[in-house]
Amino acid sequence: MVSRIRENRPHEFISIEHLGIVQDGVEDTESAAAKAWAPAYEDYTFADSDGGTELTIEMDIQAEQKENFEKLWADALARLKAISER
Repeated sequence: MVSRIRENRPHEFISIEHLGIVQDGVEDTESAAAKAWAPAYEDYTFADSDGGTELTIEMDIQAEQKENFEKLWADALARLKAISER
């Protein structure tokens, strides 16, 4: 993916804007394939919760990609939890 940080409020919120795809090592933000889903957003909100941190994630994705992202998120969130609890 070709992405940029749209907004960053340290320890509170970060928003990632996906602008395109990388195909064979080349950034593509102009083709029909890239424009079919971009821009798409990932927003992460961090909040204090009973001595810990609650993470809320909002994603703007196409319905046909939802299942794939749900599988990826299970692993990614487990890794994030392990790193943050060290």
